[in-house]
Amino acid sequence: MTTERFQVPDVSCQHCVNAITQEVSALPGVARVQVALDTKTVTVEHGEQVTTDAIIAAINEAGYDEVEPLN
Repeated sequence: MTTERFQVPDVSCQHCVNAITQEVSALPGVARVQVALDTKTVTVEHGEQVTTDAIIAAINEAGYDEVEPLN
């Protein structure tokens, strides 16, 4: 498993958490998604078949365009 972190500045409420979690969790190979409101970060634990670009695209699909990988 690989763990990646992303900065998502527009995350501000539980709706944001739910939207991002739902979109990223739908990617085949994602084991865990954690969204931290206090640090505005998303942590994703996933298998080899999941790419950084796919995770960013899923976060974008949830409505958040500003995504910065932290790893």
